[in-house]
Amino acid sequence: MTADTFTDSTTFLISKGAAEISHPGGTLLQHLQRVAAQLNAWGAAEEVRLAGLCHATYGTDGFDRRLLDLADRATLVELIGPRAEALVYLYASCDRTATYPALRFADRFTGRPVDPSDAELRAFVLITAANEIDVVRHNPDIRARHGAALHAFFTRNRDLLPPVAWETVKETFAVRIASLDHLVLTVADISRTIDFYRDALGMEPVTFGDGRHALTFGSSKINLHAAGHAIRPHALRPVPGSADLCLITSSSLDQVAAHLAAAGVPVEEGPVPRTGALGPITSLYIRDPDHNLIEIATYD
Repeated sequence: MTADTFTDSTTFLISKGAAEISHPGGTLLQHLQRVAAQLNAWGAAEEVRLAGLCHATYGTDGFDRRLLDLADRATLVELIGPRAEALVYLYASCDRTATYPALRFADRFTGRPVDPSDAELRAFVLITAANEIDVVRHNPDIRARHGAALHAFFTRNRDLLPPVAWETVKETFAVRIASLDHLVLTVADISRTIDFYRDALGMEPVTFGDGRHALTFGSSKINLHAAGHAIRPHALRPVPGSADLCLITSSSLDQVAAHLAAAGVPVEEGPVPRTGALGPITSLYIRDPDHNLIEIATYD
């Protein structure tokens, strides 16, 4: 097949009225072209991209508007090839109510069970991802009603998606947490805690709100609550000494160890190899005045 196959397929879709059928984001033809473009961006095989372009030819369980009668499947086979057409039929015939919970296929046209190959399963989930991503990008109501269920479906079947597609799924459907802004420590003595974190770890004390206290470092901060006077809402059991924190330093651990020794803070353990959020780290462990465990680490 060549680029002419995609051109001929587009011409075929136009001849069947796809450019005049309304669809989220414009027309059905525009939607189909965006699905094919998304599959191309993910590096999908040619037959998968062709199936994505033509996936609505026989209608779908979510958009039951046929462009071609099932009795005329040979027409699509001749146009895009048997493997791509088989994927179009698999997508069109999928009974979503039966299939989505456990990826067990039932043909909604015949009522018979279907046993797709591993390659067909991967293509089906990939085309489904490209289709649903385009739909919700152009229809916030559908995202609001079905976004959580779609995210759950793709999460259950993430092993069938290439990593690049999974990342797009997460960007589209999942809540994305960018970073930690602040955390709260419940402490026995706020003044003693401020002195420790300022002198031993170089944090900057700040006062905010109605006389509240915090310690800032980098782009984050630690808010301090006095034991017995936690500010609502708060953790279920806000008690001193229950925290275990890992802090990344831009100083060498030799420099950190020397500074801690000068400040009279014993190193409980380290340096030892550990694993951080982004990869291997080397860590020292100390205790703050409330005996919270504080890990100070550098990335290797």
